[in-house]
Amino acid sequence: MEPLGPRIVTTETAAPIRPFGIDMQVMLGAEATGGSFSAVIATLAPGQGPPLHRHLDRDEYFFVLEGTYHLTVGGQESDIGPGTLAFVPRGTMHGFTNTGTTAGRLLEWTIPGENSRYFEAMDAMERTTGFDPARFAAINAEFATEFAP
Repeated sequence: MEPLGPRIVTTETAAPIRPFGIDMQVMLGAEATGGSFSAVIATLAPGQGPPLHRHLDRDEYFFVLEGTYHLTVGGQESDIGPGTLAFVPRGTMHGFTNTGTTAGRLLEWTIPGENSRYFEAMDAMERTTGFDPARFAAINAEFATEFAP
């Protein structure tokens, strides 16, 4: 693990990953914060976004930088745009879709910071073996993530 210390990260120096076919930049990974926090910028094409899912061990936040999204959190639905912050407490089903006609960007962070590790594991699977349902299930179990049936 890297030693904890102050960090300044730009979008140009952030680590690029592409889990689920979504372009992401890891601004601060869990390893940089002792696992307490992670921050990722996601760029989503029109129609992209995760289906309903939940994280059992971490709270998640989304801040819309660009674009418009249809967001479902805990059964509540909203259409959101730039300047909107969404809080998703651990264990809450949520999902969103870019409903715009151009790419949108979200700043996503979790406390504790396991989402950076989750996204990195998904990216590694897809780069090395392609999508593998058994490995996908194992990664979801390892990172306490469940998708709606």
